[in-house]
Amino acid sequence: MLLSQCDQIHLAGHGVPLSPQHQEQILSDNNLMASRGLRVLGFACKSLAQIPPTPDLIAAEKNLVWLGMVGMLDAPRPEVRLAVEKSLAAGIRTVMITGDHPLTALAIAKDLGINQAGDRFLTGQTLEQLQQSDLEAQVEEVSVFARVSPEHKLRIVKAFQARNRFVAMTGDGVNDAPALKQADIGIAMGITGTDVSKEASDMVLLDDNFATIVAAAEEGRVVYNNIRSFIKYILGSNVGEVITIASAPLLGLSGVPLTPLQILWMNLVTDGLPALALAMEPGEPNIMKRRPFSPQESIFSRGLGAYIIRIGLVFAVVTITLMLWAYHTTELAGVPGSWKTMVFTTLCIAQMGHAIAVRSSHRLTIEMNPLTNPYLWGAVIVTTMLQLGLVYVEPLRNFFGTDWLSPQQLLICFGFSSLMFVWVELEKLFARLTR
Repeated sequence: MLLSQCDQIHLAGHGVPLSPQHQEQILSDNNLMASRGLRVLGFACKSLAQIPPTPDLIAAEKNLVWLGMVGMLDAPRPEVRLAVEKSLAAGIRTVMITGDHPLTALAIAKDLGINQAGDRFLTGQTLEQLQQSDLEAQVEEVSVFARVSPEHKLRIVKAFQARNRFVAMTGDGVNDAPALKQADIGIAMGITGTDVSKEASDMVLLDDNFATIVAAAEEGRVVYNNIRSFIKYILGSNVGEVITIASAPLLGLSGVPLTPLQILWMNLVTDGLPALALAMEPGEPNIMKRRPFSPQESIFSRGLGAYIIRIGLVFAVVTITLMLWAYHTTELAGVPGSWKTMVFTTLCIAQMGHAIAVRSSHRLTIEMNPLTNPYLWGAVIVTTMLQLGLVYVEPLRNFFGTDWLSPQQLLICFGFSSLMFVWVELEKLFARLTR
C-alpha cells in the first residue's frame, strides 16, 4: 500500500477515516525511517465477503484498515564503502540513481561517502520540470538522484556525456537497457540482471558487487601501464638497433655488425622474453591515486613517443661508440670480426638493463621490490645466459657466426650495456627533481 494513499485508510478497529494528525504522524514516521536508510512499507487490510469476479482496484483500495509500517534495511556490502573511497581517490566519481525515497537514498549515500551533508540531490519530479540543458548545468553538483524513472536515467547519462564525462552505468532491469546502451560502458548485473539488460551492456558483473567494478578499473590501469612499458621497451630498443646497424656502412666499417640470424635472435629472444615478463608487472602502489587519463588519447601521448626516440638515440650512441672502438681495436690486434660479436652482445645485454629500468616510469629500481615480478628477473637471467652461450658454446657459436670474446672484451660489453640502465634511472631522478 503506497503511503501517498493514506487519506483512504481508516483507523484499525474503528472504521473511521484517519484524522489529519494521524496522517501527519504516519508521514513523519515514514520520513524518520527513510532518513535512517530504511525502505518503508505501509500495511492495510479490508474484509470482503467474497472476491469480486472483476475486481475494481480503485474501489478495493477504499475504506482500508490501517495496520502499520515496516522498515527494511538493505545494508550495503562492507567492502562498498572502501571501494567508493578508493574510486574517489582515483578520480572516479560515484553517482547514485535510484527509485528509492530521497531520504533513504541520501542516508545510504552519506553512509557510503557518495554524498556529504548539505549536498544537493534531485528527484524524478524535479527532473521532469528541467530542460536537458538545465540538467547538464546541474549534473556536476548532484551525486544522488532519487525517485527516478528509467527515462530519467537515460537523461542523466546523456547529461554527463554532454559534460565530456566518461560514463559507466550499472543496471539490472529491462527498463535500464536504454541507459546501459547509451553509457560509454554499460555494466549489467549477472545474478539479478535480466537478459535484456545483459544484451544491452558491454560488461556483465558476475557477483553483482560494486567493489568488483573498482577492482576492474584498477586492473585496467595496471594492464594499460604494462602495455606502455612493453611499447617503451620494444620500440625504444628497436630504434637503437636500427640506427646502429644502418650506421656501420655510413661510418666506413667493413660490413654490417649483425647477420640476419642474429637479428632474428634479438627479435625473438632478447626482445620477446623480457617484454612478455613486463606484462606480469603488478600495479604500482599509487595507481589508484592518480587522475584518469582521457580514453581518446594516443598510446604515444604523455611523452611516450618522445621517450622512444630519445632512448633509441641514446641506445644507438652508446652502441656505435663501442662499435667504433671495438672495430679499430680488433683490427689493429689482428682479430677481425670479433667487433661484430661485441656489438651483438652489447645490444642484447643493454636491453636487459633497459627492461629492468622500464618497470616503473618514476620509481627507481632500487626502490622497488625485486620479488614482485620474478618473471622479469627470470627472463633477464635466462636471456643473458643464452646470449653468453652463443659466444662461448662452440656449436652455438658456429651456428650463429659469433666469435669468442676474451674476459676483458666481455667486461667492456657489460660496461657499455649498463649505461642504458644508468641513463633511464637518471631520467627518473631528473624528472623527480624538476617536478
